Amino acid sequence: MNFLAKLSLIIIVSSFSLGCSSNDETSNDETLTIEQKLKEMLPESIQLNSINSTDIEGYYEVNFEGVEPLYVTSDGNYLISGDIYLITKEGLVNKSEARRDFQRKALIEGIDDNQFIIFEPKEAKHNVFVFTDVDCGYCRQFHSQIEEYLNLGIKVNYLAYPRAGIGSDSYRRIVSAWCADDPHYSLTVLKQGGEIQDNVCSINPVESHFNLGRTIGVQGTPSIVTQEGKLIPGYLPPEELLNLLDTNS
Repeated sequence: MNFLAKLSLIIIVSSFSLGCSSNDETSNDETLTIEQKLKEMLPESIQLNSINSTDIEGYYEVNFEGVEPLYVTSDGNYLISGDIYLITKEGLVNKSEARRDFQRKALIEGIDDNQFIIFEPKEAKHNVFVFTDVDCGYCRQFHSQIEEYLNLGIKVNYLAYPRAGIGSDSYRRIVSAWCADDPHYSLTVLKQGGEIQDNVCSINPVESHFNLGRTIGVQGTPSIVTQEGKLIPGYLPPEELLNLLDTNS
């Protein structure tokens, strides 16, 4: 999107924030209209997750599987791609990003702790969720410093994100770590360039982690999600990550 188009979008939507409609009956009718029109247009492979009302009269937020939120008119005729900004005396506030933070936080909190491979410090000051791949150079760099992160009070909850996709060799290797008797040791061996015994157990969370990552906007590894739901793409050294977490907590 070029600058003028983006600016026009900001002007249209900038003075509104997300919220709930006060007219539930009208809202339900409009939601059904939007859903029907979208399903007529979209291929079956695209999953429509939700349609949420906003404070913009005549506009709804539409969430698709693996796609950034879009905004649609109540008659279902127009889609708008872009973020909603609130104009304040201090500047523009990205309300759409705040919404994404909330959604990421809710999705992460819905995962049982036994689905993570957790490296926990003696005293946790911060809690991060790291989408990782065993064949990613920066993931290996991150893990080589795991003790430094822990010493700074950063609890690391690993989620699996094999970039090559489900069924790939990276998928097989990372599943084997999650299915191992000692997942912490096995994951460390793989991140050091070693090999472990193949063990693709029938019940493992790797595919669900991968799909979750796509849903919340993970595009590469490592990708770090903070306890507040903020997405940090890429590797950060221990001290830099701590400074960022301290600033945003």
